[in-house]
Amino acid sequence: MQKARRPHTKSRYGCDHCRRRRVKCDEQGPPCTNCILRQLSNCTYSRVFPASAIANARRSSAGQSDGHSRSLNGAGVAVSSASPTPPPKPHAVDELELMHQFTAETYQSLCASESETRIWQVVVPRLALKHRYLMHGILALASLHIATTRDPPDALPYVDAGLEYHSTSLEPFRIAIGNLTPENCDAALAQSVVTTAISLVLPQLTALRDNAMRMTENIITVFELLQGVKKILTIGKRQSWVNLELFSRGEFWQKDRLATLDGDTNAALDQLVALKGEYGLGVNDDVLNHLRHCFTKFSCSPGPAPVISWLAAVDKEFVHSLRQGKSFSMLVLAYWGILLGELDGKRWWARNSGRALVSELIASLGTQGTLWDGCLGWVQRKLAQGPGVSAQSICEGSPNAAAQI
Repeated sequence: MQKARRPHTKSRYGCDHCRRRRVKCDEQGPPCTNCILRQLSNCTYSRVFPASAIANARRSSAGQSDGHSRSLNGAGVAVSSASPTPPPKPHAVDELELMHQFTAETYQSLCASESETRIWQVVVPRLALKHRYLMHGILALASLHIATTRDPPDALPYVDAGLEYHSTSLEPFRIAIGNLTPENCDAALAQSVVTTAISLVLPQLTALRDNAMRMTENIITVFELLQGVKKILTIGKRQSWVNLELFSRGEFWQKDRLATLDGDTNAALDQLVALKGEYGLGVNDDVLNHLRHCFTKFSCSPGPAPVISWLAAVDKEFVHSLRQGKSFSMLVLAYWGILLGELDGKRWWARNSGRALVSELIASLGTQGTLWDGCLGWVQRKLAQGPGVSAQSICEGSPNAAAQI
């Protein structure tokens, strides 16, 4: 008896970028969701929808009762001209379920200390009622959190919903960062943390749809988004616009706390500084200094604050060098990937993200000399050892601030 053919799941008429990368396109562009996430402005469609599909799209467009004008884009997909950021499409996931998930469990994984519990559980959801991009952000994170607890077939609706909410939040979030006011400063700061967590977990979950994102690409996108966070912290705090005390309490920020770094990591960072003189033209010293600071602080307070703070601290020149694929900048990012890997098992959204990032970077970085090979060798050795801070690097008497959430 002949077996029935499996239904086709690949995108036949996806955008040129998705077809070139051989990933599934949602065909909803231009721009499609993948191009939005990768910040690609030239999302084009070379393959035209068949006439029957275009006719169906037109009939569907004509039947709309919302009063908005709609037209066919280059791919033959009906799009609305009423708003550049339409709300997420209806899906099988209930928003009430997602909000309950966030306020009951997900919020805990964002807390850097106990002092932030009420902020993330109560204050941020209230802010989200006034700022839709923050609402879509926390719904996206909650949906992805549920997806990590389900088997692949049951997880897919939550992955799709999370990706949809996330892509809808990106452009309004960028606009908010570019136009800070006393009213949106707190919401933009909260969204920056939420977006970082989403961007770290997405590459792992999109693999369920045969549409895996590259971890390196996602991290660079986070870098670019968080460039505006420095403006939030400088302008907002100078003008007393920021009221949310995120990452501002707990052991990480105690200046009088004596923290020491284990000898192996300290020596590896010294090697990286020495290598900068040979390969790191254009990389600001502050990038490496703050990386050492974050490694040191993490040894005393192993939570998300020391890890995420480096993302927001680097300058535009470093981010640009990453976009250009400069080898030294990629090596610096691999060092940070080792620090990110320490959150594996401590935060669900960081699970396997450090390992995935470092593995991608190692594959693209070849041998270049004795000092270079020493730095790259440390990264490879730490990757082989797996996550976990050694007992020697934990400050004596310091409680573990990062629960297994």
